[in-house]
Amino acid sequence: MNPTPEQTEAIDAYGDGLDLVLQAGAGCGKSSTLKMIARSDRRRRMTYVAYNSAIAADARRSFPGTVVCKTGHGLAFDPKYGARLQRPRQTAHQAAQAIDVRSILGIIGATPTILTDLGGMKAMTSKIIMRMALDTVTRFCHSADAEIIQKHVPHFDGLKKNRGEVVKLILPVARAAWEDLKNDDSVLNLSHDHYLKMWALSRPTIPTDVVLLDEAQDTNDVLSAVLLAQEHAQRIAVGDSAQQIYSWRGANDALAKFVDELGCPELTLSQSFRFGPAIAARANQWLRLIDAPLRLTGWEAAESTIGSLDAPDAILCRTNAGAMGIVMHALGEGRKVALVGGGSAIKQLAWAAEALQGGKPTDHPELMGFASWDDVRQYAAEEDGSLEVLVKLIDEHGPERIVSAADGLCSEQQAELVVSTAHRSKGREWPAVRIHADFRAPKPHQKTGLVVLPREEARLAYVAVTRAREQLDDTALAWVSTVTAVSE
Repeated sequence: MNPTPEQTEAIDAYGDGLDLVLQAGAGCGKSSTLKMIARSDRRRRMTYVAYNSAIAADARRSFPGTVVCKTGHGLAFDPKYGARLQRPRQTAHQAAQAIDVRSILGIIGATPTILTDLGGMKAMTSKIIMRMALDTVTRFCHSADAEIIQKHVPHFDGLKKNRGEVVKLILPVARAAWEDLKNDDSVLNLSHDHYLKMWALSRPTIPTDVVLLDEAQDTNDVLSAVLLAQEHAQRIAVGDSAQQIYSWRGANDALAKFVDELGCPELTLSQSFRFGPAIAARANQWLRLIDAPLRLTGWEAAESTIGSLDAPDAILCRTNAGAMGIVMHALGEGRKVALVGGGSAIKQLAWAAEALQGGKPTDHPELMGFASWDDVRQYAAEEDGSLEVLVKLIDEHGPERIVSAADGLCSEQQAELVVSTAHRSKGREWPAVRIHADFRAPKPHQKTGLVVLPREEARLAYVAVTRAREQLDDTALAWVSTVTAVSE
């Protein structure tokens, strides 16, 4: 395929030896452009940094032999970590015992409690403190920071108003956990994020002439900092700032960092080869809303339509609970259903809800701030409507039926219907896509009357509508025309 004028400009900019940022819209050939750049100069060593291992494996098959294709974790991996990564799963309870949480905090006697947002008392068991501390370590590992500080402690639903007391319990344990993890004989299990952070703190030099960073808009700060420090290499970052949807787990827009810190030019790839003008127009509606500079041009050779779909190939949901609701309905009709990413996340949620219903604590990250299932119900009704779908699902079907349904899923190759959260749909596409109604319209502000949508929610909707190649049913997003502002 001959390069487009935009791709030709990118190849020429590479040839000038410039650090470069490429803003590539959905389906606009970013991977093929990077391959064109690699094939244009086989004299130099290049390192392609992929978003995940599947993309890296595919890249190894299609890039020239002069290009090393790895994930950030692949760059950081040392064989000495192998045995620690292969240990049996370690529960939060086992981790708490191994590191002796009570001793770290000087707890003697009764389990400490914290006043919840709803006014009740939450028992902070060693298991729950450990789970929160491990989540804190993970957030630290995603950052470019050298030490664990208060900002790394997550804000937990149900425990947001008394954050100071939460931090007092969590921060010492998180710091002790990190000190343990740095030892080759750690009692805590090592994860991929842990050794990536240790590698980054060592200030490594990557043996390459050119770094090609893919999906740069969702690169964690820890990896961005390493790549920005490779001053000996030419650096090219490719992605779509409008598809930045993982800030909640530590990802940041490395494209902006490259422009700000390297002062490099910013070029665009706007010709989509995935869909035609109708779907491109829908995508541009969301791009205008978030004030993105990029606008997509649909591929004239592709016929795409917008309208109601009775039998889509895929249904994209905002939440895990919304996805499970679709799965249960489809299974009830006797259809073969696949869930992108599998049913593990749904089962974990169902088991956590079952524990709370039985009066037991849970260390599930979405529910561990609650003392009972009634607290979850009340919080969903009064504080956070995003939990309402989960509450309705659990109350209507019960945890056992939900777990059973998750076990009844089939592979995508066998499925009549694929269900996915919008987050998990990123990087994928289907002929016919319907957006699920759990993408809820924002409510008008009580004082100003403005209908304000969080920017990342708008970006997530943009990702969702651009997964369709031929047919898109985005009726559930019709409320977009009522939005008057976006917030950070």
